[in-house]
Amino acid sequence: MQHILKIIQADGLLTRSWKGFEPRLAQQQMMANIIDAYAHNHVALIEAGTGTGKSLAYLIPALMWAHTHRERTVISTNTITLQEQLLQKDIPALISTLNLDIKATLVRGMGNYLCLRKLNDLQMELPLFAGEEVVQIQKIEQWQANAVEGVRTEMPFGVPTTVWDKVCAENETCSYHECPFYQSCYFFKARRQAQDAHLLVVNHHLLFCDLEKRAESNNYSETCILPAYRRVILDEAHHIEDIATEYFANRVQRLELISLLSKLAAEKQSGSPGKLSLLKDRLQKLQQYNQKLELATILHSLNADLPIMRHQLNDCIHQTFDQIIYFLEDLKSSTKPSSEKLSTEQTSISDNKLRLLQHHNNHPHWSKEINPRIENLVEFLRKYCQILVNLELDLKAIDFDRLQENTKSIRLDIQALVSRLELNVSLLRKFLTSWQDLTKVRWIETQPLKSLINVHLVDATLDVSQVLVDFMFSKIDTVVLCSATLTSNRQFNFVRDRLGLTKDLLPDQIISENIYDSPFDYQKQVLLAVPTDMPMPSHPDFNKAAYECIWKAVEASQGQVFVLFTSYNMLKGCVEVLAKRLQEQGYPLFKQGEGNRQTLLHQFKTTNRAVLFGTDSFWEGVDVAGEALRCVVIVKLPFKVPSEPMIQARTESIVQKGGDAFMDYSIPQAIVKFKQGFGRLIRQRHDRGCIVCLDTRLVNKHYGKLFIDSLPACEKAYLRQAQLWSKMVEFYKKTYYLTKKNT
Repeated sequence: MQHILKIIQADGLLTRSWKGFEPRLAQQQMMANIIDAYAHNHVALIEAGTGTGKSLAYLIPALMWAHTHRERTVISTNTITLQEQLLQKDIPALISTLNLDIKATLVRGMGNYLCLRKLNDLQMELPLFAGEEVVQIQKIEQWQANAVEGVRTEMPFGVPTTVWDKVCAENETCSYHECPFYQSCYFFKARRQAQDAHLLVVNHHLLFCDLEKRAESNNYSETCILPAYRRVILDEAHHIEDIATEYFANRVQRLELISLLSKLAAEKQSGSPGKLSLLKDRLQKLQQYNQKLELATILHSLNADLPIMRHQLNDCIHQTFDQIIYFLEDLKSSTKPSSEKLSTEQTSISDNKLRLLQHHNNHPHWSKEINPRIENLVEFLRKYCQILVNLELDLKAIDFDRLQENTKSIRLDIQALVSRLELNVSLLRKFLTSWQDLTKVRWIETQPLKSLINVHLVDATLDVSQVLVDFMFSKIDTVVLCSATLTSNRQFNFVRDRLGLTKDLLPDQIISENIYDSPFDYQKQVLLAVPTDMPMPSHPDFNKAAYECIWKAVEASQGQVFVLFTSYNMLKGCVEVLAKRLQEQGYPLFKQGEGNRQTLLHQFKTTNRAVLFGTDSFWEGVDVAGEALRCVVIVKLPFKVPSEPMIQARTESIVQKGGDAFMDYSIPQAIVKFKQGFGRLIRQRHDRGCIVCLDTRLVNKHYGKLFIDSLPACEKAYLRQAQLWSKMVEFYKKTYYLTKKNT
């Protein structure tokens, strides 16, 4: 261990080789913890504050382990930003400095890659497509001629999802070694590189996908989606529960069903031919070539049976999901006092979501209108799929090599679409079965679009801890979970319970816990300011008062402000009130929704006196150093909406087990998010600024102390507004010297 630790010590290799590298005790301690986890096959929980250098602390042990033992490590992150930092900066620099014969690669999901077979097929079918799609496909063809990795993000132009779906690689449509483009396939080139790599960088979704497939076949020693591995490092690990919940949820949605049918047999006005139309066109040409071919029955099915049924099926889909919308509207508007369950249930309709409970299944509208329509839709989809399966069997039975060769590709695409429809049939059937499974949560989710309201039916696992234990923690030798925010009030209890890292579920597993504080001097660099005369967030005057406080905070800091909201509606309301004032006083305003996150951040960083309004995605993973950011306003403590179906169900489960849902679940979850928002401000040693929290619960409620105690120690000002803004101005004056050290 000592020879590895020496690399980052005062007289070590990095100190001698890297300009500006500073030995940090916390980084050395974290590295020792990870080396121990590798050597003794255990789980390590690590919270490493901003500036600790956690990436190097886990990369060096992973690289040295691979060098010594020729054993692979998977590094999983939540964001592409961190993946790019690891692969473009940190890993190459370490491999070069340490002089290691080690390979690292980014592993993406199959859908990120261009499929050369599909592109080749489209080139022959271009005359059948609409004008705009033709232009997009031709641009892809031109790009492909010089593409290196063949991934969507490599394109210097945007491609609509509807077009990308036509050319991307898919597991269901891949013929692997039989494909004529197999040797030049971008996806399989990447997989061969992964096979040779010692470090695989992936996102959490892909890791779960691989772990699920391994669990199905009990395969932990050979290639699955990823090459075999025994060591996993989960960075940004505070996302694990939410991503696992999302990944293992089953979802049926109106728009996907319509999309799948359109890919098979598009509406005439769409301008984009369906796969069945393309198949029919090829069969008719083959029959002209060989009139002895017996294709009458098959062509009749393609010309008559399938179009008629597709039209009926389309109507059936809309009728079913429209009835679900009517059901939601009925619940929202119902005021019948005779049904206590129903009236209380109205409060659980969280904006666009309704948690489904047993009594909904007994509701007259559901039992008389929705259930029969779902049954009818299931039967229609089943019959439609069966016709397509029989069509494939009939084509396969034809002894004509040219037909088999000319239709093989298009039939593969049709089979893949049929498989997806069959999966939706299976998921829809779940919504016809008993709802007594206490391990599941079901809900309806609506999504207004331009032409219709999309409806999702979701069936999710309430508690993913057992899944994570079964798929990962009990199967992988070493698992390191690290983040800048894993603890609540400096305890790991919350994350351990949520992820299954308990003695009950892992009785024989050693689980180490370590907190490595940031090396920054928050006492000098940060002022935490709370205006004590603000109304409570539940008060009707809160929004109006908050907008004025935001304005005052912008004035006090002279711009370069992040304003973090918990509600997009409140963000929009604030824009309506302050936009003109900000513009007139020379504070350029950027708000979430105006462009992609990276573009907004670049504009913010490069614009003097800028103000950025953001919601959920801007609370974390955003790195703005120096004077480009000198104030963060947290409008409300980030509690999850209690009527969200999953939050509501988990709350009930904790109460049923005798716990305190607010203290055991809501508070720790909000603290982790609050720490993420706080962490946006200080990104390097000489940054400075104010965190303004407009939620007085931070200082007035007993649990506020838990939030404050979870933060780094810093200067605090809990004052009425008349004194607070001048206190902020004073703080900026006394810390101005730090800005000189940055230059």
